Amino acid sequence: MNDTVETLLERVYPERCAKELTERIHQRLSEVEKRKGREEAWCASDIVMITYGDSVSSVDKSPLQSMRTFLAETLSGLVSHVHLLPFFPYTSDDGFAVKDYRAVDEVNGTWEDIHDLGEDVELIFDLVINHASASHPHFQQFLADQPPGNGYFQTAKEDEDVSQVTRPRASPLLQRYETSSGPRWVWCSFSRDQVDWDFSNPDVLYEFVDIFLTYYEHGASWIRLDAIAFLWKELGTACVHLPETHAVVKLLRLLGDQVSSSSKILTETNVPLPENLSYFGDGDEADIIYNFSLPPLLVHGLLTGNAEYLTSWCNSLPSLPKGCTYLNFTASHDGIGLRPAEGILDRSEVDRLIACVRDFGGRVTERQRPDGTLSPYEANISLYDAFKGTVKGMDEWQAERFLASQAVMLSLVGVPALYYNSFLSAPNNYAGFEATGRNRTLNRKKWTLGEIRERFAKSEDKPAQVLNGLKDLLRVRKEQPAFHPEGTQQALEVDSPVFILRREAEGHVVLCLINLSDETIQLSNHEVEGLSDGVGSPLYQSAGVNCNEGGVELPAYGILWLSLADSSS
Repeated sequence: MNDTVETLLERVYPERCAKELTERIHQRLSEVEKRKGREEAWCASDIVMITYGDSVSSVDKSPLQSMRTFLAETLSGLVSHVHLLPFFPYTSDDGFAVKDYRAVDEVNGTWEDIHDLGEDVELIFDLVINHASASHPHFQQFLADQPPGNGYFQTAKEDEDVSQVTRPRASPLLQRYETSSGPRWVWCSFSRDQVDWDFSNPDVLYEFVDIFLTYYEHGASWIRLDAIAFLWKELGTACVHLPETHAVVKLLRLLGDQVSSSSKILTETNVPLPENLSYFGDGDEADIIYNFSLPPLLVHGLLTGNAEYLTSWCNSLPSLPKGCTYLNFTASHDGIGLRPAEGILDRSEVDRLIACVRDFGGRVTERQRPDGTLSPYEANISLYDAFKGTVKGMDEWQAERFLASQAVMLSLVGVPALYYNSFLSAPNNYAGFEATGRNRTLNRKKWTLGEIRERFAKSEDKPAQVLNGLKDLLRVRKEQPAFHPEGTQQALEVDSPVFILRREAEGHVVLCLINLSDETIQLSNHEVEGLSDGVGSPLYQSAGVNCNEGGVELPAYGILWLSLADSSS
């Protein structure tokens, strides 16, 4: 294993430096007790919930303890993994400006609370690897020109040409800081309070290897590599997806596999599809990547009542390396990324999506392009409110449209991930937005246990109906082998607003039909491959769906999952 580590490091650093760093990493690795987890990489019952450490609170428990209670009361047995967004002490960006990577922010609770939560579910931790808070002790050393921090952060000359650098934000890339040795210009990919680490210094990489292994020692099963695409900087390039970055991902994958049989590396690269797919490498980088194109395409499909783009994209997805899969999601702590729709939706279709988002109370965040112009980066809105209506305006189908979106996501190859606010059918968080002025706060509403219990108290209310619909879908998915994350899928092309997906795994076949429109649609057996021998056995059907020997009838936003006989048997 040492030879492989050294070979990877030689792609990044000079030979002597790589050898010394390999020895340091080997010594640290020897201190970690390897954890034995399950043998299988994935299964149909893998369901992720994405949440902040303080998303749920109560008067007599820490937020992390309150989250454990919420899971037990509301989602018992349905969620297998919890992705805890950064729960460390921080200064901005709701946790993504970390000032201490090895501590739990007391606002959230303690390491003991996290260990307790890990008794119920597998845990996913964030490694905020590209940048730190400007209040981090190492950056304070940088400002004082003291070691080791004075060599830990990416800098450039004031007049450096950085026009080629790919930007995720519209703020200036280089920010001036006064140090004890005079002014220095620090690379800040995301904000002035988020200063970029300099990974050309091997001590910085070792620091993060140590943090990475510490997270496994605290019970993490997966590690999410935040903003990993921007890790390595080289002037004269776009400073994104560079070979050195891929070598670091390969290294972390290798180390994770050494310390835990359940280890998984999840890369966060909110970029167009071909760039995103590159993080699988040859099956030796990320185990799992976000399916970033899904949210904008799915929202577009439901707002326009058009399944064409979603179907075409789904069929364009390549076969993945063995042991690798997608993280499918429709909502997260961030907005609906628009860059991953590039090359799939043309600008006029993106504009239609944006117009609806604004009509339904959302906002749009922009990024700076290399030529200095601004372009839409993400749509910021709660997913539930994104479905208040369609391009035709608001209507009465919000809950049904939302459940249809989740049914599509749960049908696809990969592991599904649901944001905690999706379970709560959360509306736009206008009060939070007014308080912070940040667009993303619209989708970051936090709750007390009392508010959650009250929200679901009446079974006839929409939040309870949505939650029950989600739980029913999750129960069926978890028990159906055809939904294995590494199974096969084919989207059937029919002249219809119905998204039709054939899923197959382990000798089981399921046909998924989800109406993306507000009209009742009838499909005859001869129109849909797989129905030609008659309708199969329904696994799940929403209200109003009618199956008969002639075919199926789907009401507005109707959902039908059918179990079919394996045609190859």
